[in-house]
Amino acid sequence: MNQQNAAMIEAPADPAELFDTLYRMGLTDGMPVIPPTDDLVQRFIAASGRPGSDEIAVIPPANHLATVTGIAVNAVMAGCLPEYMPVLIAVVEALVEPQFNLFGVATTTNPVGPLILVNGPVRQQLDLNCGRNALGPGRRANATIGRAIRLIMLNIGGAIPEEADKATLGQPGKYTMCLGEAEEESPWVPLHVERGFEPEDSTVTVVGVQDIGNMFVCFQQAESILRTLASGMVSFAANNMLLGEGNPILFLNPGHADLLAKQGYDKPRIREELFRRATFPASELPQEVSAVEQNSRNIIDGRNMVTARAEDILIAVAGGPEAYHNSYCATFGNMAVTKKIRLP
Repeated sequence: MNQQNAAMIEAPADPAELFDTLYRMGLTDGMPVIPPTDDLVQRFIAASGRPGSDEIAVIPPANHLATVTGIAVNAVMAGCLPEYMPVLIAVVEALVEPQFNLFGVATTTNPVGPLILVNGPVRQQLDLNCGRNALGPGRRANATIGRAIRLIMLNIGGAIPEEADKATLGQPGKYTMCLGEAEEESPWVPLHVERGFEPEDSTVTVVGVQDIGNMFVCFQQAESILRTLASGMVSFAANNMLLGEGNPILFLNPGHADLLAKQGYDKPRIREELFRRATFPASELPQEVSAVEQNSRNIIDGRNMVTARAEDILIAVAGGPEAYHNSYCATFGNMAVTKKIRLP
């Protein structure tokens, strides 16, 4: 949907019939949507603090222009609340930064999708889940912010499955992937402060992740914790490990974060340890010529590293308090982008 050419339609009274109509028009992600009536769209525009005509970004691969109005239409359909609009606008601005490579993300055979991590006071204002089940069901903000971004990619950006989006199998995270960092439960500075923002700033960080892998770490000592985490990060089937680029992200639960901090580990030291341990001999790679040329930037002393530099590994605290399960997201090979949320 190039919103400049979008047409007003008469909405059927029957919700099921309306869903069928929008589905046939190719305007959904396959799930039911809220009708974007003019009244609702205007409420969302007002909540953004910007005119509906404001031009936010050109969205690949179709390179259609996303205005505040176009973002509002998709936010309504996704089930958002109006107050989510500043977050959505910041995410769209982040997605189109060159280092994120949205064209590649939207069209590749890789199952990559944008993971959205929110930091700062806006998390409480929007009731965004940062704790137990933060990447699962149950919280409106998490579910619908991520879904709205996918609808924007579909309806404005033209990332239509099979036509432009060539993902071989895809992944459930392509419907929605959004959470907040549990800053209050973390012994360290939050991710957005590490990336140059003030603690009182509200930000979004977008990461192009190809999967979400669980790590069951049933240990209490730092040596055992880090050894187990590193083992879960090693795979030469992951883009970042093969190509030497990208920002893989590790989500530590508050329990393990506390244990590591009490044993003298801050995030830079954890990154260095993981970088040193999450490797395999380059000689283990198949020697045949492949369809993808490996980047030698992350081969050090004959070993394949998880990425080219230790500082490329992102670490955030999220999830329930028990020191058991952590999550690691390998990446497509593009770089993460953080943007400040412009609140009205």
